[in-house]
Amino acid sequence: MVAADYEEIRKTWRHYNRLAFLYDLDDVLWLGIKQYYRKRLLSLTGLGRDARVLDISTGTGRNAKLLSRYVEDGCVVGLDVSRATLRINAMRNRGQHRLSLVQGMAQRMPFADGAFDAVFCTYGMDTVDAPEVVLAEALRVLKVGGTMSFVHLKRTKRYLDPMGLFSRFYSWAWRARGADLLPHILERGCEVLFYRDFQIAEAVVARKTAQPPKAANKRNL
Repeated sequence: MVAADYEEIRKTWRHYNRLAFLYDLDDVLWLGIKQYYRKRLLSLTGLGRDARVLDISTGTGRNAKLLSRYVEDGCVVGLDVSRATLRINAMRNRGQHRLSLVQGMAQRMPFADGAFDAVFCTYGMDTVDAPEVVLAEALRVLKVGGTMSFVHLKRTKRYLDPMGLFSRFYSWAWRARGADLLPHILERGCEVLFYRDFQIAEAVVARKTAQPPKAANKRNL
């Protein structure tokens, strides 16, 4: 497994601390596509009212706000390395008593094994260093039978077409390196419930299993 580069993690931490106040403009650049996939993934996750959910790279709290509405009798824990984005998150989600915010590294999560019923991460796995390490940590803290949901930019070589150029600009602005997680998810014996490849990005919902499934069942989002 690729090891995490802690100098890169520090660079990402500093970058997001500096630009946290601009982060929500990102949704404008994406013309609402990001928010659509947040809601779409949430509808596919099948969260129970009493679920305990981890939101990785919770950032300014758009996911956390949506998740908190679903788990009326459970709780949402938002994890992020950037203190500045967590401050915005806390302001956005004032009064959400089901939400707890934790500053920490996704590559070394401060949670016990099997602590969560579901793991959620939108547009975070493409900005973290060593996303394969983060995936391993997500599986560690997820209960057997729990679901994990991701949507993120992929590593792209489409440098000259419009979407490729947009991806490169986004990567420059937010240190988004891209991630290709599906092979790693399958290697770890997870059951893929939903998958969609939309050229520069991918969306995955998968279930943690005790044993590798005989066949992965995929449906398009």
